[in-house]
This record gives sequence, structure tokens and C-alpha cells, in this order.
Amino acid sequence: MANRRKLLETWSFPHVQRYGVTLVARSDAAACVERIFAEDCRFYGYDSFTVLPDGKIQPHMEWSPSWSQGATPLLAALLAELQLHPAGVTHYEFVFESAA
Repeated sequence: MANRRKLLETWSFPHVQRYGVTLVARSDAAACVERIFAEDCRFYGYDSFTVLPDGKIQPHMEWSPSWSQGATPLLAALLAELQLHPAGVTHYEFVFESAA
């Protein structure tokens, strides 16, 4: 099973590393989630962050759900949820792995 950073690299999906966290920009979040679902990956949740001007990251625990295996919401519901986050959320760390 490949980890999420390795999968993003394999998919040539834009991401950055900050303090050991693999981040996807909010503008790429929907496409990333769609790819995770399309690849039938195990999706465990996500963490929301703001990347500050100095490069530090600020987590937002109130917008960081996790699900037990098999309890992932439907794609449409997840995409709608991401759109409701405040503008201050600039990046996400999606927690997933390859099912293969």
C-alpha cells in the first residue's frame, strides 16, 4: 500500500511539504478528492490548515474530520463540505492510502 505522499507524486498531483505534513492547496482540493475516489483509495479523513505568509502552518481542528474505515461520506457530500469552509482554510492534508 502506497502512502499519500507517494501517491500524489505518482499521480503528478500538486502538493507541498510543510513540517512533515503533505498539503494540497484548497484550489486543488476537489480534484484531489475526486482522484482519491476514482482510484478506490481508502480515505480516512482530512485536516484543514492555513499556510501563513512565513510558511508556518496553522491547523483548524474544527474542520478536520476523520472516519472509521467504511464510513467515508459520499463524494458529492464531501465536495460540498469543503466548499463551506471559511476562506482562511488554504490547504488540506488528505489522509488516504492505496487499496492495492
